[in-house]
Amino acid sequence: MDALSEFKAFLQKDSRLDLKAVALAHILSLSGNVDGRKLLSQCPDILNLILDLTTDTTGAISKDAALSLVNISSEEDGAKALLRGCPRLLGMLFGSIFNEKSTLGDPWCMILCNITRQEDLVDEVLQEFERDPDKLNRLVVCFTRKGFNKTGCSLHYIGPTFSNLSQSSKGRELLCDREKMFFQRILPFVEFKDSVIRRGGSVGLLKNVCFDSTRHDWLLSEEVNVLPFLLLPLAGPEEFDDEDNDKFPMELQYLSPDKEREDDPDIRKMLLECLLQLCATRKGREYLRQKGTYEILREYHKWEVKQGDESRATLLACENVVDVLIRTEDEIDQDNLKHMEIPDEVNQ
Repeated sequence: MDALSEFKAFLQKDSRLDLKAVALAHILSLSGNVDGRKLLSQCPDILNLILDLTTDTTGAISKDAALSLVNISSEEDGAKALLRGCPRLLGMLFGSIFNEKSTLGDPWCMILCNITRQEDLVDEVLQEFERDPDKLNRLVVCFTRKGFNKTGCSLHYIGPTFSNLSQSSKGRELLCDREKMFFQRILPFVEFKDSVIRRGGSVGLLKNVCFDSTRHDWLLSEEVNVLPFLLLPLAGPEEFDDEDNDKFPMELQYLSPDKEREDDPDIRKMLLECLLQLCATRKGREYLRQKGTYEILREYHKWEVKQGDESRATLLACENVVDVLIRTEDEIDQDNLKHMEIPDEVNQ
């Protein structure tokens, strides 16, 4: 820590450019390993100086400063140190993300994603949205408006941030606001072909909301109509007869011969876990059966078997859903599966 204090003089905005660049390069290198991040997280003065340098007029300096913060925030201690020890952090973070001309939109999105990944920090970030309700709307706009950032930043990491925020009941409440329709605006990105990060984040949000059974009626209603968003990535080019096609949601009827399935096994697994959660209530199970979910999963299972070793977890997730759907309600004899008592011998 004493050695780090010597860098303070060179991390000032008005320091000589060559000295500032060398000092910051050392900080960036230090932030690239666990011990270095731990050391930096214990130096709030250094963290605030790095934060200041994200607005340096020299692009290479501001970029290295932002990347250093990305690395530091990837550890729990670093994320806490930044959020709680740098009062200006969130203001600068959102200011950059919301600025369509910012060249640092992507690293700032990564920092926000890293911070919100920590469960005990999520509510602190959510307080920012409660203080300024328009901030969440602006974040959704940045995510959903194609080409929002004019400098080439993709802003993909806003997707996993939404997933992180929905870990919290308060986050789910804000994101599922029925008037502002944040959830419905994000939902189409579960099939965003250009980025697995954006896709995975959107599906992660969906999964967290599906775990809240109090929202199932809303999810399956016409207001949200979530089922096609879950089934379409799992559906392939297989042909079905007219009777089956008539069951399917309109979006899944008569799919083209070149229809491809989601290629990421982790995302497929999350989609299947969403379906399983929607099977918790009798109303949900009957709706899924009525809409041909079993028929889609039957063909999906045949395809998944051919994917090799990587398919083990997804096959099991698929079979868990099918096992529920093929049983009659008399056999299940339970309105809400989450209320079932598990025998002690099973728990053991």
